[in-house]
Amino acid sequence: MNDTPRNTSGSTALLALVGASLPMNLDPAIHNIAVVGAGNALHMTGTERSLAASIGTLCIAATILATGSLGDRWGRKKVMLLGLLVTLAGGVVTALAPSPALFALGRALSGVGFAASFGLSFALLRTIAGSPQELARMVAKWLALQTFAIVILCVAGGYLAGISWRAAYLVGPLVGVLALVWSFKAVPEAKDPDAGRFDGLGLVLVALGLVSALYAVSNAASSGWDSARVLLPLAAGLALLAAFGLWEWRSATPAFPIRSFTDPELMVGAMSGIAFNIGNAVVAIQLSLLWQYVYRYEPIEVSLGQLPFIVACIGAASWAGSLVAKGVSMRLLVPAGLLAMAAALAAMGFAGPSTPYWMFVVPLLVAGTGLMLTQTPTANVFVAKPPPALVGAVGSSRTAFGQFGFAFGLALSSSLIYGMFNPLLRQRLAEAGATPGEQAQAIGILQAYVQTGNTDRFDAKMVHDVVASGIEAYLASYRITMLIMAALIAVVAVLCFWLLPRRIAT
Repeated sequence: MNDTPRNTSGSTALLALVGASLPMNLDPAIHNIAVVGAGNALHMTGTERSLAASIGTLCIAATILATGSLGDRWGRKKVMLLGLLVTLAGGVVTALAPSPALFALGRALSGVGFAASFGLSFALLRTIAGSPQELARMVAKWLALQTFAIVILCVAGGYLAGISWRAAYLVGPLVGVLALVWSFKAVPEAKDPDAGRFDGLGLVLVALGLVSALYAVSNAASSGWDSARVLLPLAAGLALLAAFGLWEWRSATPAFPIRSFTDPELMVGAMSGIAFNIGNAVVAIQLSLLWQYVYRYEPIEVSLGQLPFIVACIGAASWAGSLVAKGVSMRLLVPAGLLAMAAALAAMGFAGPSTPYWMFVVPLLVAGTGLMLTQTPTANVFVAKPPPALVGAVGSSRTAFGQFGFAFGLALSSSLIYGMFNPLLRQRLAEAGATPGEQAQAIGILQAYVQTGNTDRFDAKMVHDVVASGIEAYLASYRITMLIMAALIAVVAVLCFWLLPRRIAT
């Protein structure tokens, strides 16, 4: 199992690897708040704001497989530590940036650092485990401890972001520095002398393909799926990924062993990784927006409202890890987890205009449990199955699948909700006898209601009627969207069950 002999305490090394994974996990929650203040302070244009929001994610996609492949050849610990240093540099440049250009440079450096530190902290779990059963438990603990730390640090980081955006961008890097010192002492090195030459062409193809595809999907919610901003980069991205697949299939020393994904467990790991991240995006974003738009929750109430989901993730990770260690089949765990997520999304879809919070608690608990029942066995496969020379590359690919799933889930659910919302709203307003001019005024009222909550400049009765119509239209589009997303995840669950044989050869 191990690529090198164990030379340290497994628990100590595990905690160090959890720390190394945290900068990337912390970043979205902090960045989504801090980037608003940064954009205002640096007087960013709309284009610059868009670049600032997405460049870190695109750089993760561009470098995730390359850093994993370098780790296989140079040493996974060495490249992980280098990634933590790059994360620190990126955070400092971002925090001190006097201009939008330097801010974007800092975010780009941070993305490269996240790719190396997160992907290889995951791959190194195989090195510190002593047996397949211990590896399964370590993967589960890695996931659970991450979630626990993220809750605490994201609350602190989010609070800090509201005070100083510059200071907020140093939270993740400071955690990374502590992890770097700890990992340097506690984590053993791992690489394979038979890893072969570095496949530069293959890694360029996959980097360009992933960036182009993610860019296209991220534009879908605002531009529509039939827009040139979506179709052109999506077509280019798919063509590049197809070329990458063909190149890797024929290569004697591939950077990414695409042939390995003919293994049903790895194939299901990739498919389910996309599916549960679709569900994760819907819970994290669309449910949060429902709470804010319809129930007028404050940001802190939204954060606290997600706690049942997080608590379930922490508890279910250890449970799922013990089931994997006992030999419970992926054929049982993965479809069950995905179906649980699908059922939870469907239940959340039936929210009404005044649904109390406690009605969301059970679906949130079910969704968190389902996520970990799916994620834990598939994460274990990504480090247990690859040949020793490619643990870094295959382990890092799990992040790429997950990022695509999250971006696709966010884009698809957003485009469905808002694609249905405007026609439904106009239909309700027309049925109420509103003229085209009054319909345009109604849109302005809703924008003011959502953005500031201040509608004093409008007629009170009109505000009441428009908001009621808007809530009805939003809930109808939200309900249909949640049912569609639940059905999509359920279909993937059935495919996973069908692909996995009753007994996997070992």
